[in-house]
Amino acid sequence: MKIDVVAENSFQRKVQVSVPAARVREEIEKAYKSLGNKVSLRGFRKGKTPRKVLEMRFRENVQDDVANILVQRGYTSALRDQNIEPVSRPAVQEFEPVSADKDFQFTIIVEVRPEIELQSYTGLDVEFPVFEVMDSEIDAMMASRLESEARLVEVSRGVQTGDMVLVELVAKDGDDVVVTEPGTMIRTEADPYYPGVEALLVGLETGGEATGSISFPQNARAQGIAGRTLNVTVKVVSVQANQVPELTEDVAKELGFDSIEAFRASVSDELGKGREEMGRNQARANLLQALIEANPFEVPGGMVEQQLGDLIQQLKIQQAYRGIDPRTITFNDAQMADLRMRAAFAAKGGLILDWVSSKEDLKVTDEDLDTHYQEFADERGQTVESIKGYYVKDGKVEQLRGLLLEEKVLDWLLDRANVIRKALSSTDDAQAEAAATSDETPAAAGVDLSVLDGGIKDIKAALDSGAHDAYLAELLAAEEAGKARAGAIKAIQSRM
Repeated sequence: MKIDVVAENSFQRKVQVSVPAARVREEIEKAYKSLGNKVSLRGFRKGKTPRKVLEMRFRENVQDDVANILVQRGYTSALRDQNIEPVSRPAVQEFEPVSADKDFQFTIIVEVRPEIELQSYTGLDVEFPVFEVMDSEIDAMMASRLESEARLVEVSRGVQTGDMVLVELVAKDGDDVVVTEPGTMIRTEADPYYPGVEALLVGLETGGEATGSISFPQNARAQGIAGRTLNVTVKVVSVQANQVPELTEDVAKELGFDSIEAFRASVSDELGKGREEMGRNQARANLLQALIEANPFEVPGGMVEQQLGDLIQQLKIQQAYRGIDPRTITFNDAQMADLRMRAAFAAKGGLILDWVSSKEDLKVTDEDLDTHYQEFADERGQTVESIKGYYVKDGKVEQLRGLLLEEKVLDWLLDRANVIRKALSSTDDAQAEAAATSDETPAAAGVDLSVLDGGIKDIKAALDSGAHDAYLAELLAAEEAGKARAGAIKAIQSRM
């Protein structure tokens, strides 16, 4: 078998294969022998059909089968012998039918990773957004921290949504008593045991009573009431509400700070670090864009299609988390054009980072991995061994190594760029964060941030459901740029 490989361009190879006539005859003979042992034709015993009859009936089928076998073998040999690593499905050009009397020749077009050579990759102008931390944001985050320290206290007023109410409760089905509770605590927001009873309680004061018909859902946890409509009577024994402590020097010390001023400085520093990382993420995206513009090159359509498929799959997974059937998701022409542009950006960016890491001999060491394990363990309050075990068990160590290498290369390039720090107002935060996210993780488009509209308990419950796992980073960025509630931020980080 003769194999010639011609480079059509930086990423396309023409593989020309010629199979000797003798090998072609062997395959044809083998094919007819196998066929004769399998087919049964009228007038002939199985396995005794004459060769000429088989040729008359099955010549084209045999020719197609033999051609497919020879093409597959030739392609496999070319990949192995010529060290070709395809990035897409090969395209086989038209060829003549196989014949026992002549060589069989065919051509395959293969796309490979392009051989790039960056002419300019250091000293590029890169804009680094700088986000100012506003006093109002610090105040909001401090207030959120205080909210997380709220405690239930008994109050003398009518029941309000969000209160915890101790009640006497009787539920009847006609004259039959189904439930008698001399004292049970009802949460007036989504109570899991007696959902719906809160409608009777809001507005009542201690000692107040109310009766009404309640249709309990199937998920009601109290015994004997799920899916039933019962006549319920409640009497309020006491009303308890979350009371947020006022910020005093003593409260600041309870929160772990020497003073109110130290509390404020810590919050300001925390927000500042978050904004600095947000700016760095945007700068990394700007850097990649500058590299692509300074070093134009084409990428194989197969690489773009692979990236496009990954982006679409990520979008569908996000929608599935939100309860939408992925099979119903479609994209119009404008959306597909945008996704394809992002896919091309991702493909080019990946090739550039690979080239720089090889050129500058940048690697992720075992020490780098250990540092990541330690940082992750500190964030989650777990042991390093458990974090490392997670990556090893799930076979994700090399995937992590690849992600850390990309980050290392980007930071190496950023350190050698002409960084232009540009101050942005707080109103620019959300737009800049969206831009950074869209360039690096295009699938983040369309993230549902409505979960952040609720209270801390609601947010925790929503996060525990797993429905928002696909875009936790976006939720965290939105919360930090908005209300910046410590409880919400902690809940999101814990889920991450």
